[in-house]
Amino acid sequence: MLRLAARSFATQGYTATTMRSIADQAGIEAASIYYHFASKEELVDVVMEHGADSIVQHINEHMDALPPTANAEDRFKAALVGQMSALIKFGDYALAHNRLLTQLPDKVRERQVKRRERHQRMWTTVFDDLRAEGYLREDIDIALSRVFVLGFINSVQTWFDPKKGSLEKIADQFITMFFEGAAPAAKPRRGGRKKELAASS
Repeated sequence: MLRLAARSFATQGYTATTMRSIADQAGIEAASIYYHFASKEELVDVVMEHGADSIVQHINEHMDALPPTANAEDRFKAALVGQMSALIKFGDYALAHNRLLTQLPDKVRERQVKRRERHQRMWTTVFDDLRAEGYLREDIDIALSRVFVLGFINSVQTWFDPKKGSLEKIADQFITMFFEGAAPAAKPRRGGRKKELAASS
């Protein structure tokens, strides 16, 4: 029932989704759904909580599987693959989790915002570790880096095709672009180009 509710909320939105439509999909009487959930607000809150918890737990499983010798870059990759694979594995919950925030009742939205803040703090720790171990420059804004990385991750359901490569290989390529850039090695970096222009003016 939770999976069906998540799909309905994700595809139809909170307002358009009804308890009756979810009950019909589950093959039960409309009144029966109220034995499990007192209201649509309670149901969507459970859906959002289950989705958020499932994603975080999946990330933690990838992080916990690392050896004790793992460095900050290893943990960064584990978090990348963990969250991308969670979004694919828990597709309906992930879609609801990403699309419903502005539609939720106030109390449910407040709880969801707090869940997202906990998730963001986890990623901030990942970036803090990257900086502490020398993988990230001091002048790089961690909050902006987090937005950039999560934007890439959270779109995975729209473009990932397992026939074109595994999530691990995609994560490796993304990490290379993130840390080394996408320009050829012989090409000057933007900062260097600006200095050349300033010197010639």
